[in-house]
Amino acid sequence: MKVYINNIEVEVAPNTTVLEACSVVGIDVPRFCYHQELSVAGNCRMCLVEIEKAPKPVAACAMPVSPNMKVFTDTPLVKKAREGVLEFLLLNHPLDCPICDQGGECDLQEQVMVYGSDRSRFYEVKRSVEDKNCGPLIKTIMTRCIHCTRCVRFAAEVAGVPDLGTTNRGQDTEIGTFIEKTIQTELSGNLVDLCPVGALTSKPYAFNARPWEIRSVESIDVFDGVGSNIRVDFKEAEIIRVLPRANQEINKEWITDKVRFSYDGLKQQRLTQPLQKLATTWEPLIWADAIQQLSKKLNTSNPNKIGIVVGNSVDSETALSAKHLASALNISKFSTDRMLNVDADFSNAYSLAVNKINETDCCLLVGTDPRLEASLLNLRLQQNNRRKNAKIFSIGGLSQATFPITYLGSTLKDFVNFLEGKHPVCVDFKKAKSPLIIYGTSLLDRVDTSQFQSTLLQFNDSVKMIPQNSINLLHSDANQVGHLNLGIPGFSPELLKDLDVLYLIQPSTAFLNYLNDYKLQISEASLTSNAEFNPFVVYQGHHFPFMNSHLKNCEFERNIIVDLLLPGKTFVEKEGTFFNTENRCQKTSQIFKSVSNIQNREDWQILQCLSEKTKLRSSAAVSHMLSDYVPNSANVNQVVNCSLEPITVFKGLKLYSTPLKPLINDFYLTHPISQASTIMGKCSSAKRKWSHNYLVSSN
Repeated sequence: MKVYINNIEVEVAPNTTVLEACSVVGIDVPRFCYHQELSVAGNCRMCLVEIEKAPKPVAACAMPVSPNMKVFTDTPLVKKAREGVLEFLLLNHPLDCPICDQGGECDLQEQVMVYGSDRSRFYEVKRSVEDKNCGPLIKTIMTRCIHCTRCVRFAAEVAGVPDLGTTNRGQDTEIGTFIEKTIQTELSGNLVDLCPVGALTSKPYAFNARPWEIRSVESIDVFDGVGSNIRVDFKEAEIIRVLPRANQEINKEWITDKVRFSYDGLKQQRLTQPLQKLATTWEPLIWADAIQQLSKKLNTSNPNKIGIVVGNSVDSETALSAKHLASALNISKFSTDRMLNVDADFSNAYSLAVNKINETDCCLLVGTDPRLEASLLNLRLQQNNRRKNAKIFSIGGLSQATFPITYLGSTLKDFVNFLEGKHPVCVDFKKAKSPLIIYGTSLLDRVDTSQFQSTLLQFNDSVKMIPQNSINLLHSDANQVGHLNLGIPGFSPELLKDLDVLYLIQPSTAFLNYLNDYKLQISEASLTSNAEFNPFVVYQGHHFPFMNSHLKNCEFERNIIVDLLLPGKTFVEKEGTFFNTENRCQKTSQIFKSVSNIQNREDWQILQCLSEKTKLRSSAAVSHMLSDYVPNSANVNQVVNCSLEPITVFKGLKLYSTPLKPLINDFYLTHPISQASTIMGKCSSAKRKWSHNYLVSSN
C-alpha cells in the first residue's frame, strides 16, 4: 500500500498505523503513551499529525493508513498542536528536573526542548498528588505523572497482574493500586523503563548517578535458564543499575526484578580470601598455601575416593576445566549439583525454543511453574493466551498463574490419563494446530524420569497426537544446558559414598543443605553401623551462604561441613559462556576484575593450578577446547535446532504416583547473589506478606 509522508512515497503493509509508517522513512514522531509492545491508548495526543483533507490533526498512533494517504508531520498546524499539548501536560508538572532521577533520560524533558514553547501562560497553583507505596523497588512521585497509562497497560497486558489502574476523572485522575499493596509481579522493574517521566523510578538507584556519569557493558542474565540480555551500568568501580537490552528472540524489552535489582548482592557476603576451617573459626590463607594444600589432597588421594560437583549456574569454561581436571586425575565421581536423570542424546532432545510459545494454541505444563522458573517465558504464555485465546493446562507445579489455566492434577497418573485420552482436554490437543508440552527440571530429579520420558515418546509415537519437536524441557538454571552439552552427568547420592575429598564448585544452596542433611543422616546411622561421611570438603565460589555477613567475625553461622573456602569471581568479573534453555550460546562480559578489594581468581585458573597434568594454561586454550566439545560455542546468540528423538524406547515401564513438586518456592532467593542481596530480601518479605492465588480453575 502506497502512502506519502511529507511527500515521500513509502510502501507499507495494510493496517499499519501512521506512526509506524513514519518510522519506516525515518521520521520521528513524538509520543508518550505509545509503546510497540502495548495496546494503543491515544492518551497523550503528542503524536498529532496533519492528514490531507482531514478537518483537524489526528493521533498517528491510532490512525491506520489508507491507500495514497498524504501525511504531514512538520506543518505549522502540527507544530502548534504539539506545543499546545505540551503546555497542557506541563500545567501541573513540578519543576523537579534538578532532583529527578529521570533527568537526562526523560522523554518529557527532551520533547519540551524540541517541540515546546519557551514560556508558560499558567499562573495558578499546581495540583499535588499523594505518593503511592508500591513496594521496595518502585519509588513513586505521582505529582509528576502525565497519565500516559503505560504502567497500567503493562501490568494488565504484559505482566498479567492488573494491580494498577486509574481513579477519578479529568484533572483529578490518579494512577495507583487503589488498595495499598506491593505490585505482585516479578517484572515490576520494567515500569521504571516504561515511565516517560519521573513518576516511577527505581528506589535502589535513587540519587546515585546521572546518565552522563555512567559507563555501560552488555551482558546476560545468569539467574535463570532464559538468558535475558542486559546492560550493566556502573560508575567508577560500582554497579549502580541493570537495564534490559532488547532481543526479540529471548526477552523482547523486559527483564526480571531479580537480575535488575540484585546487584547489591555482588558486594555482600562475598568470599574475600581463601579460608581454612579451624575448630569453630576460619583462618585466612594466602593463595599459594591454599592451592598447595588442595593440590596435595587431590594428587595423593585415591581417585576413586575423590568427588567433584559443579553447580549448574557455573559458566562452561569453568565446567570444562573441572572436567579436564577430573580426566587428568582419573576421577570418575564427577557430576552437576542436580539429579538429572537423562538417558537420551541431549543434542536432539532437551531444549525449549522460545519462539514456539508465540505460535502455540494449546499448551500443557507438567511439573513446572514458569512464573517462578522462567518469568520471561511465562510472559509469552500470558500474552499468547490474551491475544490468541490459547488454552493452557497444568499438571503439578503451578502456584500463582497470571493467566486462566485448567488444572488437571498433581501426579504422573494424571499425565498418563491425559496420554490415554481419558480427559476432555485431549480433544483440544487433537484439534490444536500447534500444540506444546513443557515439562520442568523438577521432573529430572525423580527416580522415574527416564520412564516418564519414554512413556511420553512411546505413546506419542503410536498416536501422533503431538509433533515430536513440540515436546520441550524448561531448564531453570543458567547453564544446565551447557553442562549437558559437555556430557557432565547429573548428581547421584552414590557419588558421596566412600569419599576422602569432595570438591564443590559454586553449587546451589539447596545442594549444600542436602549435604548437611546427608551428613546428619550418616551420623545418626553410625550409631548402629560403621557408616561415616567425613571427607575433606572444598568450596569454590563467589558467595558462601552459610557464613556471617562479609565474614567479619570469621564465625560459623551453622554446623557446616566445608573445610576450605576458595573465592571465585562472579559473572560481572569474568567472561563466560552460557547456554540458555533453548541451547542458545551467549556470553557474559567482564566489567571489572573484582568488586572492592577481594582476593579472588577466575575459577578455571584455580582448577588449572591443581595438577601438572592439565594443559589448559590460558583462557584461549579453554575457549578452543570448549569449541571442540560444543561446536556452536563460537556462534554467539545462535541456537542448535533440536527435536525430541529417543535413542531407545523401553517397554514395561513403571511410573510413581508421587506428587509433582514445584522447583522454586521463592522467586527472589534462588541464586547465591540474590540470596546475599538486601533488596531481594525485602522483595521476598513483601511477596510473602501479600501472596495469594488467583485465576486458577479446576476441571
